[in-house]
Amino acid sequence: MNISQLQYLISAAQWGSFTKAANVHHLTVPTISQSIKQLEDELNTVIFHRTKKGVFPTAEGELILQHAAAILKNIEQMQGALLTLKEESLESITISSIPGFVPQVVQTMLELMKTYPTLRVQMIEGDTQKVMKDVQEGHANMGLLSYPKSQRNTLFDWVPIVEGDAVLIMNTRSPLRFFKTISPEDLHNEVFVLYKDEQIETIAHTLMSANHTNRIALITNNMDALCQMIVYGNAITIAPDFILNALSSIYLEQLVAVPLQHFSAEKAVLGRITRTDEPISTMVEEFTTKLTNLVQNTKGSSLD
Repeated sequence: MNISQLQYLISAAQWGSFTKAANVHHLTVPTISQSIKQLEDELNTVIFHRTKKGVFPTAEGELILQHAAAILKNIEQMQGALLTLKEESLESITISSIPGFVPQVVQTMLELMKTYPTLRVQMIEGDTQKVMKDVQEGHANMGLLSYPKSQRNTLFDWVPIVEGDAVLIMNTRSPLRFFKTISPEDLHNEVFVLYKDEQIETIAHTLMSANHTNRIALITNNMDALCQMIVYGNAITIAPDFILNALSSIYLEQLVAVPLQHFSAEKAVLGRITRTDEPISTMVEEFTTKLTNLVQNTKGSSLD
């Protein structure tokens, strides 16, 4: 018994004729007749009464036809589900990311669309904990986040994309722009605006500790809000240097980055995380490779 036999069987019953069934399947009448005869022999059952006016099913044939129709329907549903699964795994990807990397993700998507024209990317933004939760609970195929190497855990596979040093970012009017490096003792009456991240906040408190006149005015995951506070509010912030390449050119022209003197021992890493208990799809691997190339090729640019 095979799928073709069941299809010929259904067609013969629908048309009441081997001749019409043969025309539908572009076969000869003997081919249709022989296929159904083989099925009858296999089941040891007469499926059709054959008359001069055509064919019609026996009582046993009616039962066989019901099951044959159900089998073909299940096969059709299976093929549809497999096609959907292939399309989702090959040309769809959901990425959970900390804010600030939308431009790189979009550029990577445009590059991949040259190979996968129907590529669909869904991007979720959130803080580090949300990114990890999205990946762990299966809401995202991969996560993009910044982390120190010491904080990696065994829940995820960690793939570094680019490493960077912590820098202090200020606007072009700030006197701090003329420093080659900055230490806590260099900061007086400074207003900090911080990206909501445990490591960033730890560095900020260390920098502020030398003088009580320093203060934190804003903690947020909104990169645009941080940039506006720096450019228009004379605030300063702390970030890995690779963040600079994710900022709008409108802001870049008005910002300056200066290395932090005591925070170069442990590199910050922009990396990809995936679940350890799930295979990594080809699309995730290709996306990661192209994103890595993009980020590393642009990391060399700096603020003057």
